Amino acid sequence: MHQPPPQQGYGAQPQQGYAGVPQQGYAGAPQQGFAGPPPQQGFAGPPPQQGFNGAPPQQGFAGGAPSQQGFAGAPPQHGYAGAPQQGFAAAPTQGNGIPMQQDTTPQTAPPQAYPPGSEPPGVVQQAPPQPAAGQAWKPGATGEGAAPYKWDNTPDSDPEDNENASEDVGTGPDVKGLQTVPGYENVVFDDGQPVPPPVYEPPSEQERPQETFQSAENISEDAVRAAMLAFVDKKCCYGSRPAKQMAIKNIITSNALHYILETFTESRTTSRKFKPHRGGLVDGFENGMPPTPWQMLSEPNELFKTHKKHQEVPHTSFLKGCHRCNSCGFVRCARCSGRGTVRCGRCHGSGSVTVHRNGESHRQSCGSCGGRGRRRCIRCGGDGRVTCPVCEGFCTLRHYILMTASYVNNVSDYILEGTDMPDELIRDVSGKVIFEQALPWVWPISQFPVQEINTNSIRIVDSHRTAWPQARTLKQRQTLRSVPVTEAHYTWKDVSTRFWVYGFEHEVHAPDYPHQCCWGCSVL
Repeated sequence: MHQPPPQQGYGAQPQQGYAGVPQQGYAGAPQQGFAGPPPQQGFAGPPPQQGFNGAPPQQGFAGGAPSQQGFAGAPPQHGYAGAPQQGFAAAPTQGNGIPMQQDTTPQTAPPQAYPPGSEPPGVVQQAPPQPAAGQAWKPGATGEGAAPYKWDNTPDSDPEDNENASEDVGTGPDVKGLQTVPGYENVVFDDGQPVPPPVYEPPSEQERPQETFQSAENISEDAVRAAMLAFVDKKCCYGSRPAKQMAIKNIITSNALHYILETFTESRTTSRKFKPHRGGLVDGFENGMPPTPWQMLSEPNELFKTHKKHQEVPHTSFLKGCHRCNSCGFVRCARCSGRGTVRCGRCHGSGSVTVHRNGESHRQSCGSCGGRGRRRCIRCGGDGRVTCPVCEGFCTLRHYILMTASYVNNVSDYILEGTDMPDELIRDVSGKVIFEQALPWVWPISQFPVQEINTNSIRIVDSHRTAWPQARTLKQRQTLRSVPVTEAHYTWKDVSTRFWVYGFEHEVHAPDYPHQCCWGCSVL
């Protein structure tokens, strides 16, 4: 039987368990295709070191080249392959002693398939970027008793009170350095212009419904008197005597008409967003072509109510290192400016305090800081660094495109009120709805007895047809309200004036009320 030539580490001198005595099935006769030493797992060189000053050690590299999958008889190696170590072969061999041919094609894992740190053996990981300029990356222990990180641009002095300082998240990354997403090449981090909606044709004139109007209501004289008394009671400086003693000479009832047109529209915008990547699948554009904003399904929560809905566009995600901390997961503590210590608040950094005892004053060492003048920063635990507020310590961000659907209820109205009372008061009170219509596109009112309402309805409806070209009209609703208005003329002593009662709430408008200041009040 042919014996394999001696391999490095298997010479005349027996090496750690590979002496002349066969070990567990590795005798002179080849076992299961192995005529030489068994394949080794573990390290083919010095183990990765901790406390490095530079890029962290990588898994899956042998002698500077990425480790390969597909070894015949030996599993992939981890670590670094340098000089052969005692008891370890320089290269795996086949059953005839000939060195095994290795696949030199680099293997990469899809970024969306595995969270950081959990890639399978043989998958190459990219090294995290180096620290940003002005930072000294010094790995080591953190917390109590650990030396703080050294920052090259630490200020010479810190403010006396910096407890409210925060770690600024800064601005977003440069869009030019990010991957382009098909169909969303010009999207930035801020909401852009609305995407034009698909063309929608309004219904034809033949589908116009019938117009039916209801009757209006008025306010009685008793209700007018009661409304005036309630109005005076609400005013702390109004005297109640005129309201109780006034003589109503004339009551004129009328109805104000309030026409309202509501156009409920939807517009869609897109923007770039990112969030910390905590692992899991990433739906990238390699999984399919991303849909356009108007191809996505989105429905309003409630009609004729302004609100927004956000939705992530499918197939637009990709991974990138954090731009705020350069993928190291931490930033400089803003409270201590990276020193790890802050000025003692008791002695104000002097290290000693004044003590008054037995009528005498003397200085002694500060017991709060031990005479050092500085105390350990409670925010960073004395380490000088805190978790990055952008990536939350995960080092990697998942970028994606966010679609924002904005639902807006656009309202226009017209008030027809025949008295001297201000017209805008009609908007804030309730009345009787004498006509209401809700359709994808409404037709203006044309059969109401008051021609001024018909004219203004046509004007407002026509203006809403083309007012929002970048939005899609979901529904329109027009309403005609009748608000009761009563004008009351009265006299009290030598005063002759008037007031108005309007709306179902019986609100009062009395700008000329005689006693607007009670006794004891002085008007400046």
